[in-house]
Amino acid sequence: MKKTTSALAIAALLGTGAASAATFQINDTTTVGIGGAFYPFYTNTKDADGNSTDGYGDASRLIFTAEKAAVNGMTASLYYQLRPQNGLGDFADSNAVVQTQGGDTTENDAGVRTHVAHATLSGDFGSVTYGKNDNLMYRYIDVVRDYNDALVFTFSNAITRTRILNYASPDFDGFGFEIESELAGDDEQAKTDTGNSSSVNVAAYADLDPVRVHAAYTAGNLQDKNSDGAYGLAAVTSIDVVDLSATYVNSQIEDGQDEKIAGVYASTSYNFGSLQLGAQSVDVDGQSNRTEVIGRATYDIADNVYTSLEYRSADKANDAGNGYAVSLWYGF
Repeated sequence: MKKTTSALAIAALLGTGAASAATFQINDTTTVGIGGAFYPFYTNTKDADGNSTDGYGDASRLIFTAEKAAVNGMTASLYYQLRPQNGLGDFADSNAVVQTQGGDTTENDAGVRTHVAHATLSGDFGSVTYGKNDNLMYRYIDVVRDYNDALVFTFSNAITRTRILNYASPDFDGFGFEIESELAGDDEQAKTDTGNSSSVNVAAYADLDPVRVHAAYTAGNLQDKNSDGAYGLAAVTSIDVVDLSATYVNSQIEDGQDEKIAGVYASTSYNFGSLQLGAQSVDVDGQSNRTEVIGRATYDIADNVYTSLEYRSADKANDAGNGYAVSLWYGF
C-alpha cells in the first residue's frame, strides 16, 4: 500500500501484497475508501556477536482515501495511512501501566503514528502532491527490492519519508518524470550537523517494451554532512512466468565514503502463492564487499490473506543479520 502511481508497474510485477480497500460513493463527485492490513511478524536473526535473537513486530496499518471531482476536469484526492506503534503490545509490560513524567498513566501501547499523508491535485497537466511521503529515490528505485515482509536488503541512505512537494508529469506514451522538494522549516533542519533543511529530487521512467526503466537523483546532504547526492537506476521485465528486476544505487555515507549497491531479484507464482529470490552486492569504500541474499516463499490462505517464510544471509562478521522470519498478512 506504500506504492505510488509511478511505481505501480513494479509493484504489479513483484506481486507485493496489497489490501483490497472498500470504496463508497458519497455523491456524484466524491468517493471515499477504507482499507488496511493486520500484519504481524516473528524474526530470529543473529546479532553482532553471532548470538541468535528473536523478536516480534507489527506493521499493521489503516488506510483512508478520498477522491473528489474538481474544477476544469481536475481531480482532488487524499491518501492517509495510520500505523499503530507496538500494536500487539510489549510482553514485559503486558499486565502493567507505564507512569509518564506528567503523572498520567498509559497502556504499554505507544499509540498511533501518521505514516503517510498527502493530498494530490491531478489533471491533463499531470499532478501536484503535498504531504508526508517516501521520496523519489525510494519510490522509483528501492521499491524494487522492498518486497519482503520482515527481513530486508540494505537500502540507499538517500531514501527518506518526509514532507514533500511533488510534481509528476502526465504519461507521454510510456515516458514520464517527477520533480520534488523535501521541505523543512528553519527550526526543523533535517540534518543538524549540516544545517540543510531541504533537498531537490528528480526521477523519470520509460516503458521500453518489454523493459521498464527508472532513474532517480537526490541532491543529498540530508543524510550526512559529506553526502553529495545519490543516483539510482532500476529495470523491470518479465520472461515467461518469471518477473526479473535489477537495481544500482551510488551514494555517500559516513565520512564521504562511496556506497555502491547492485542487485538482481526474481519472482514467480505457484498454485498457492509466490516465490522470490534476490541477491545484491554492497560495496563501501574501505570495507569488505558483502553479498546479501534473501529468499521468500508465501502461501495464500485466502484472498488477501497469506503467510510467508523468509531467510536472509547478510554476509557480515559473526553471521550478523543472518536468520529467518515468519509473517502474516491479512488485508482488507
